[in-house]
Amino acid sequence: MKDFSKILVPVDGSKKSFQALDRALTLAGFTHGEVTCIHVIPEIPSGGPRTKEMDRQFKEDGNIVLKKATKRAGKNTKFKTRLVRGSPNVETIKIARNGKFDHIVMSTTGKGGSTGDMLGSVSNYVLHKSKIPVYLIK
Repeated sequence: MKDFSKILVPVDGSKKSFQALDRALTLAGFTHGEVTCIHVIPEIPSGGPRTKEMDRQFKEDGNIVLKKATKRAGKNTKFKTRLVRGSPNVETIKIARNGKFDHIVMSTTGKGGSTGDMLGSVSNYVLHKSKIPVYLIK
């Protein structure tokens, strides 16, 4: 299990995404690995005061999600967080490649509309585009 040294976990604030984070934290605990948790906020076109308020709210909500993730990680795991802007599927793949992660752990569905046995659009994209192992938590 030595190859679980750098694990990437995208979270969207859903219960399922935090379950995936818990699984990644367990794996990292076995291998003394490091977990990086990301939350992706959407691109906001520049504009008037409503746009600025929306952007502020997205950042605030994202930071709340990452604080909850940090609390779950506790103090015994090497843990980092990143708030990024863009499309969750594209950013997950980009960060995994650029950060030289060896695994991605994520939920099959999150805050999107997929339910039941369906694979969410983000997890489906990441599963097919990733060059590293992806562990999907149902």
